[in-house]
Amino acid sequence: MSISVLVVDALARGAYGKRQVTVDVIGAGPRTVVGVLEQLHGVDVDLYVAEEVVSSKDKLKYFDVLMISAMSIDEETVKRIVKIWRNLREHGPVIIGGPAVLDEGFIVRVNADLAVYGEAEPVILNLFKRGIVDRSGINTESLSELCGVIYRVPGSKSVRVNRRCPIMTRKEWEKYRPSIRIITKYPLFWAARVYVEVVRGCSNYTIPQLEDILPSGLLPNKPVPGCAYCSVVPLWGYARSRSIELIYDEVKKLIDQGVHRIVLSGPDFLDYGRDWLVEPKPLVDPVNPGANVKAIRELLHRIADIPEVSSEEASVMVENVKPSLVDENSAAALGDYLRGTPVNVGVETGDDRLLVALGRPASYKKSIEAVKLLIRHGLRVYVYIMYCLPGENEKTILKTIELMEKLYRIGVEKITAYKFMPLPKSYLEKLINKVKCKPNHPIRAKSIELNKKAKKKLIGKTMTAIVVSEHPRYKKPLAYPLHHGPVIMLENIAETGEIVRVRLTGIVSDRIVMGAIIQRKGKVIKH
Repeated sequence: MSISVLVVDALARGAYGKRQVTVDVIGAGPRTVVGVLEQLHGVDVDLYVAEEVVSSKDKLKYFDVLMISAMSIDEETVKRIVKIWRNLREHGPVIIGGPAVLDEGFIVRVNADLAVYGEAEPVILNLFKRGIVDRSGINTESLSELCGVIYRVPGSKSVRVNRRCPIMTRKEWEKYRPSIRIITKYPLFWAARVYVEVVRGCSNYTIPQLEDILPSGLLPNKPVPGCAYCSVVPLWGYARSRSIELIYDEVKKLIDQGVHRIVLSGPDFLDYGRDWLVEPKPLVDPVNPGANVKAIRELLHRIADIPEVSSEEASVMVENVKPSLVDENSAAALGDYLRGTPVNVGVETGDDRLLVALGRPASYKKSIEAVKLLIRHGLRVYVYIMYCLPGENEKTILKTIELMEKLYRIGVEKITAYKFMPLPKSYLEKLINKVKCKPNHPIRAKSIELNKKAKKKLIGKTMTAIVVSEHPRYKKPLAYPLHHGPVIMLENIAETGEIVRVRLTGIVSDRIVMGAIIQRKGKVIKH
């Protein structure tokens, strides 16, 4: 008899059960989980987003196992979903995955049974293949030797944390395929940014140097490589790149399903193919060798040959690049294939002292050079800045504000300032819940000021966008730019699913601009 599994994507749903920001993002994680389960004989798997489960509780009663992917901010939503599940099923197991499980107490607080952390694919495969998970529950006696799991001790509120699984080699990772079929279960999949994982892990194995900034009690017991606030290296290990053929195949099939916006995802896209240059050694240097421009060009050229991409009916963009790998050749490669699309660059602070202390692999000067190169080659640069950093002082704040003003003058389209918040398993995890910060920090206030000015520069520019819904207050159509950017409120009447060319005419808010349709280019095919 087969077992029926439901995967719920609750990522970034917060306490409200639905996304308040980044509503147009579909991450790679839940599709990857579904892809693993699709390989197994005797397992039927489906996917819902959290909104569907919260609004239609009866949907859960048709499944034997519940798996939820969530972030720590989603705790209240996950609690609601698990409560609905427990009311419908007495013994059905609940498994949690995603960033939320870095907090080992999360599964207790949401009343789940087990969590999967690190590289989930082999763990999930073992849980179901070995029969450790079935419709009656979880055989906890079989979990003691299984890596990559956190589970509740029967009869208590304590948890056991098993060791992290060994980092998969590139060839091992490539045995797994994210589900293509399941993408159509996402509302607005035809207009959303769909993430395709091309690089896993990170090459930055620099050890932060915060000994002169923080007391020893707030430092880790043993060195933790990577940026001091980040958990990518501790959880995912060194950078590995999927083959060009596998990425092309996934992108092509997603577009065939009706997807129009693809994001090639990884902690640093410019790590792509660098691991091939040092194999069989792991890639643990964020600077040497430099970007594998040959591999990057081959990948982007292959994807550009997809008819919908070459005709600009579908767009492809990358997510993050670190300044340490941006040079004339790598910037030119991105510009030749991704001109007009945004790219996020982590600059973080204008104080070189703090950049070194935090384990960042690029200096202030290198970050400025990288941004200039990317803009020169036609990329729309978004920059990340942090405030309330350990060791921050008035001088640091002034340097960072000067940096932000310089970035604005250079032509950066958006500056995202966010409060320093270390993640569990990172070098600075002992600072979690200890960061004190003024509510109206000068760096945050400066970012708001500069972003308002930057948005005004957009007025008069044209963009291609997909009409997705109606604004609940203004009752006007809303559209997502094909190449990403601010949400556009349309002055004209438009049908959901239309692809339109728009001239931007004004600013509605920090997230929304006004636009007038100058050309109607057809309608997307919705499945």
